Amino acid sequence: MIVVVDTNLVFSSIANTEGTISDLLLNFSQIFEFYSPSSLLDELDTHHKKLIGLTGFKEAELNFLIRSILKKIDIIDIDSIPTATRLQAIKLMENVARFDAPFIALAIALNSILWTGDKKLIKGLSNQGIDWLLDTASIKKVRDEHL
Repeated sequence: MIVVVDTNLVFSSIANTEGTISDLLLNFSQIFEFYSPSSLLDELDTHHKKLIGLTGFKEAELNFLIRSILKKIDIIDIDSIPTATRLQAIKLMENVARFDAPFIALAIALNSILWTGDKKLIKGLSNQGIDWLLDTASIKKVRDEHL
């Protein structure tokens, strides 16, 4: 199953290495093909010091963890997504959260689901008839069905 992973899930997996999100990202590549747009890397860089503060990890430990997680996620250059698809995503996100538009665009381009923990995003897009968003409980259920 192709799954676009948003930033909040990657942050959660870093903050709680023993949690469900980390487990799903690191251990179930036989069930899920994870993707994210290249903007994920920018967000990780922007919030790097915050992640150090949240986790208490040393720089090298945090970098190792980020690399381990990113090995499980195919990063797609946002510029490789057709402009029309990016514009469609921006339009969908007008009243939700524009900064998530690259993740929406990638999910549209890959004809995949978007795995997010952002309740505002799920609600905002669900109100527009979008049904290809899954939360962690739903992804875990998919995993359990494949075990």
